Amino acid sequence: MEIDILNELLSESVAKLFNPRAVYNFKKPNPVYDNYQKNSNNTSSSSISSMQSDQPKFEQPQQKLSNPPTIEQWVSVMGPQKLQESLNKSNIDLNKLTKRDLEMMSMDQLQNEKKRVKNELKFYDANFQSIFNRFPLRNEKEPMRPLYIYYKKLKQQIDKITQNPGIQIPAYKQSTNNTQGDIQKRIEDLKKTRAELREKLNNFQNEFTTTHNRRIRFHKDIAPVEKEYKLYKEIKNEIQKLENILLKK
Repeated sequence: MEIDILNELLSESVAKLFNPRAVYNFKKPNPVYDNYQKNSNNTSSSSISSMQSDQPKFEQPQQKLSNPPTIEQWVSVMGPQKLQESLNKSNIDLNKLTKRDLEMMSMDQLQNEKKRVKNELKFYDANFQSIFNRFPLRNEKEPMRPLYIYYKKLKQQIDKITQNPGIQIPAYKQSTNNTQGDIQKRIEDLKKTRAELREKLNNFQNEFTTTHNRRIRFHKDIAPVEKEYKLYKEIKNEIQKLENILLKK
């Protein structure tokens, strides 16, 4: 009886560590913990029965466990399931994610995505703690490695922008429901950014010619503005794509 009460209190305490309304709905199923509660010794205490009756009805796990999982079972079975749940809930497809996807995000988008991913990682720790009464060690977090790598990339991109703000592509959320006006506004924003980049590149070229008494010829010559040069080409290509879309509408 004391163990059941302790587990129930621990579960509630962990839930309060976060903001369940803004980030997680702790009424989502925790199959392992729920199954453990179902298969523990029946108690006659009416207070405990009342507490359990107030709990949400979780979905039945695919495979019922008569006992809580071992660490090995968690790492090999339950952990990967938690990873997939987090990816599905966050609508993240790590297989299709590219470096350019991160570079196209605005600072606000990067910050929000980083926060979402961090909360998923915390949620994994909370689930582990609710079963084993402690937070996972490094090797016990291994199932979430793909999400940790994604989190690190987001952080690196944020640091990169912070250290070298430069000029970024204006934020734009692509959708099949974009109207002709939306696309035209996007083109106008891109052309404005392209003009700023062109001016910066022209100024660099003039300064280089004056300083070195020759035109730019080698890749190393454009090293100080390589990022802007690549961005200029990306914007130029995107403008062309959007203009082609307008022609088809």
